[in-house]
Amino acid sequence: MDYHSFSPLYVSNLTIAGVYSLTKSTLDLAKPLISELGGIPAAAYSQLELANNALGLGMNKSQKSAFTPQVKLFDKERDAFISESVRISNSYLKSSDPLKKAAATTMHLFLVPYRGIVSQPIDIETGSVADMVAKYKARPDLVDAAQTLGIDNVFTQLEAKNNELNATYVSRNAEYAESDTAASEFKPAAVTAYIQFCTSIEQAYNYAPSDTITALFNKMDEYRKIYHGLEGGKDATSTPDPTTTK
Repeated sequence: MDYHSFSPLYVSNLTIAGVYSLTKSTLDLAKPLISELGGIPAAAYSQLELANNALGLGMNKSQKSAFTPQVKLFDKERDAFISESVRISNSYLKSSDPLKKAAATTMHLFLVPYRGIVSQPIDIETGSVADMVAKYKARPDLVDAAQTLGIDNVFTQLEAKNNELNATYVSRNAEYAESDTAASEFKPAAVTAYIQFCTSIEQAYNYAPSDTITALFNKMDEYRKIYHGLEGGKDATSTPDPTTTK
């Protein structure tokens, strides 16, 4: 049989914050499914959870930043702009005005793939929003639809807020990089535990597949592809956040 493997990811090449973000996001994905994963994946999950908690405690000791409240505020404001664009678009889907109804339909179809991005880890959402805005600006029909609905300014403000958040994010992570000593001793254990959990899910996917395992495997692989681009500081503008879950 063909053996399916996760996409390549050299976890140890991630920053401490990156390892914590990846492991925390992975734990959050698997937690609701833990009873369906089987004995070995469940045991590997427990080890990853312990390692992640230890890494988080180490980071809390070394990472006290005045930027954190700003990051949380900007993220909340960014989410509000996204929600507003969806709310207004949906409100015109049954409009008696044919122009606004058509514009709302165009905008709705564009926004559907981005449903749920406000629940993504902060660093991943930044990339998703940048992608959404770039595609919006590249399509005259979307720009026209937004103007018809009166939400073109919402997209303008969303882009500005996303950039503002990212700049603050980078500043905070630069500050973190200077004080990683307290957490560095916990990183290897977290890396090892993550690799072991991935191995358990990979084997379950190949030898005892189920809808649950398949869905988890695919979502974990999406995360691995995203974080692969952050190895070794390749993408300094999108360094993972140690408080990614919202």
